[in-house]
Amino acid sequence: MAIDKEIVSHLENHIETMISNMGIYIPCIKIAFPYTTNLADACFSVIMGSALTVFINQYAMRMKYPSSDDFTEFGKITEKFREEVNSSFK
Repeated sequence: MAIDKEIVSHLENHIETMISNMGIYIPCIKIAFPYTTNLADACFSVIMGSALTVFINQYAMRMKYPSSDDFTEFGKITEKFREEVNSSFK
């Protein structure tokens, strides 16, 4: 079962918004995780944690449950944003 296009669109818009606002929460990440050696990975993890909440909430609003295949697809969708986050730190 593929993820509904509407959910994918909402998820990708949320991730793009989080990436564009990365400068706002980088100082918080630096304080909360002072021993982080890779700030790009820390930011990616924060963004994808937020995206996971959005993903699950989108299903809940439709009174559905994501399948294991949906979670696999979620991982594929989010992974394509990793380089965008990484490039912000180069």
